[in-house]
Amino acid sequence: MSNLIIDDKAIEYIQQHIRDESAKAMRVFIGGGGCCSRLEITPVEKALAGDVTYERRGVTIHVDKALVESVSSIEIGFDEKRGLLINLFELS
Repeated sequence: MSNLIIDDKAIEYIQQHIRDESAKAMRVFIGGGGCCSRLEITPVEKALAGDVTYERRGVTIHVDKALVESVSSIEIGFDEKRGLLINLFELS
């Protein structure tokens, strides 16, 4: 299982988005396809089958199982100008 690290500003941003969308959690997954794959994060009501669920400071984050299995660590941060930033650290 990957380690999930979320900074305080990202927690606040995610909490606000969950409230704004009347959702229960956020989900991180690989979207797109082919040469245009990208990480996405979206408010959701529940996890999808196989998702790995993390709880951090009252925030629930569901992460796609394939993503969890392919990295050693996922870090979510927040930058005032760039928004949420997701960094993946590969398994060594």
